[in-house]
Amino acid sequence: MAVQKTEGIILRKYDLRETSYILVFYTRDFGKVKGVRKGVRNPSPQFAGDLEIFTECEVLFYKRKKKGLDLISRCEALKTFLPIRKDIEKLTYANYFIELVDAVSNDNDKNEELYDILSGSLSMLAGGASPKRIARIFELKLLSAIGFQPQLEECGKCGAPAGAGFRFDVTGGGIVCPRCGGTGIKMSLGTINFMRKVISSGIARTSVIRVTKDVGKEAEKVLRSFLMYQMNKPIRSLSFLDRLEKEGVV
Repeated sequence: MAVQKTEGIILRKYDLRETSYILVFYTRDFGKVKGVRKGVRNPSPQFAGDLEIFTECEVLFYKRKKKGLDLISRCEALKTFLPIRKDIEKLTYANYFIELVDAVSNDNDKNEELYDILSGSLSMLAGGASPKRIARIFELKLLSAIGFQPQLEECGKCGAPAGAGFRFDVTGGGIVCPRCGGTGIKMSLGTINFMRKVISSGIARTSVIRVTKDVGKEAEKVLRSFLMYQMNKPIRSLSFLDRLEKEGVV
């Protein structure tokens, strides 16, 4: 087995017998990695604090040549994103982010852009930025990183430049002008421009992009619908988030 070192964010954690964990990371250099971390639960959980969900770690592991769980020899926390863990809204959005990354990624399929998007979004969330705004940024960046960037420059049918009265065609993955019609989701020019600006900016620079409440709601409707269409399965953390909103918790 070859030893490897990389940075990784913990997506999932499972108990294994009395003293060990199975950990699922999204790593910068290897994509999604699954491995066993032995002897860290009982009787002396020396490393337990480094093994919480969405902690960003330096990971040392032995890569198996054949399929199976890798052996994690070291996992040291780089960022714990503590402010997220103290706030139910931030915590729910963080879980949403890692659920999406887990769902769209395959084992050992490297996507460094996706890693940076997840790490950057968690950092902005922990830094006090609006969770809803960061969610829209994350959704757009994730879609772009996996090859489903929305087409927002011109009508997908006739090529007319983006303007007022356009709609978003979920099945076509882009905007459609009023002349070409359709039953897509209404989008103001402000929403189109917000989404275009996010797409064209690096993840670190998106922290300064501001959005009005109405634009945020439109973007949420468009992006949730497009994500659900592309993933073709429910997103559990969204159901919990919707329930918190209905109860007035967030």
